[in-house]
Amino acid sequence: MSLSRYFLILISLSFFQSSAFAYITVLGKGDASLCYQAAKFGYSNRSSLQHCFSAIDDVTITKRNLFATYVNVGIIYNNSKKPDEAIKFLNKGLENDLTKSESLLSLGNSSYLKRNYKKALEYYDKSAEEGLKEISAVYFNKGLVYERLNNIDLAVEYYKK
Repeated sequence: MSLSRYFLILISLSFFQSSAFAYITVLGKGDASLCYQAAKFGYSNRSSLQHCFSAIDDVTITKRNLFATYVNVGIIYNNSKKPDEAIKFLNKGLENDLTKSESLLSLGNSSYLKRNYKKALEYYDKSAEEGLKEISAVYFNKGLVYERLNNIDLAVEYYKK
């Protein structure tokens, strides 16, 4: 591939520098659903987190929605560039098989935000091994890591997947 084509790809990708997330769908109309919407649309404000915390405190929340909400809180904290806070909630998401792969992907994003690229790659690989449905998020995020590591050939390879 020519050098000019690399630059064209990198310029076009620079508009999409944030990591891809695999938010977890929560059905219904309550706070858990509002938390999901906030994670899905990339929100990072306090009111979004307030919905999430209200959902977590709700004694009627299903186990699946509780763990999904933990992951969505982690995503919102990553959106806020607070990876250490995100990690606390994402680790809770690892405790449930239904949310494990998404937790791993988002833990990779936390590591990416902390500039621990080796660990980010490990988490991305683990999320794929756990059967992440949005496998394109793994490839895109690995492309971002390799781009940060100045391995443009490998970055482009993952962006193409």
